[in-house]
Amino acid sequence: MRPGIGVTGDDAEVARWVGAWIDAMRLEPPAPLSIDVRIVPALGDDGDARTPFLQPAVEIRSGPPDGDVRVRWLPGPARARIAGGALTAVVELGAAALADREALAQTFLSVVLILLLRRAGWHHVHAALARDPRGRDWLIAGNAQSGKSTTAALLATWGWAVGCDDAAFLVRRDAGVEAVAQRAPVALRPAGRALLGLDGGTAARGGRKTVFFPEDLGGTWAPRVEPHIVVFPRIEGDRTSAAPVPAREALAELVRWSAWVVLEPDLAQEHLDLLGALARQARCYRVALAPDVFRHRDLLMELVP
Repeated sequence: MRPGIGVTGDDAEVARWVGAWIDAMRLEPPAPLSIDVRIVPALGDDGDARTPFLQPAVEIRSGPPDGDVRVRWLPGPARARIAGGALTAVVELGAAALADREALAQTFLSVVLILLLRRAGWHHVHAALARDPRGRDWLIAGNAQSGKSTTAALLATWGWAVGCDDAAFLVRRDAGVEAVAQRAPVALRPAGRALLGLDGGTAARGGRKTVFFPEDLGGTWAPRVEPHIVVFPRIEGDRTSAAPVPAREALAELVRWSAWVVLEPDLAQEHLDLLGALARQARCYRVALAPDVFRHRDLLMELVP
């Protein structure tokens, strides 16, 4: 069994593929977790009448009466169940779900993994992680259109250490909060790639994006950071600017980018407590990103001294 997360299944080839996908992320949670993958001829209605929580390509049901959490993939026959308090996710896949394994992993298995990691005290936030040349750790939180990935790639070209561009996990560390990165490339849309003037990379997600590891861009990988600075970016205006955000407002922003905090009441408070501790631990800023940030490599460090 691999450290932290094991994979079993009734189809050895599929189990190896899922295991390799997890291995590539280099995640080692402190509690032993497992995923049991089963290939089934058909998926019937499981009779779950709970109101679904919708995310891109998936619906999630959790809470009473069973205290479990269930995930259904909307594009194809795939579903998962994690029993209340369990450290194992049972995944059922119809053969058709394996036709596009990249999409299955990115939109379904990723959600299952996020929900399973909560059992080990790792709570997801949509954020990029980085460490600047001064040794300060940054967490950059926001949605898919906020500029996180382009900023992460830009910082890597400047020699910063970059952990991830979207999926980070918050964990307790002594009296503070640490953020853990899953090992994954920075994914850029054509516009972001053009802004950075980047060649090469690997096509991904049906050719809609091009991916680069931090090392491909001149940076290094930061698997863990202890955020000193939290940034809420947006793409706006002609001049990059930064404005401090009070801890209470920062907490509200962090909750926006931590969708899973609304699920499973037994784990929601732990998640919320981590977000609150992060908002108090770090200096928080709203940053408007403009074209000048690409011309001035020290601009962000000057705006956030």
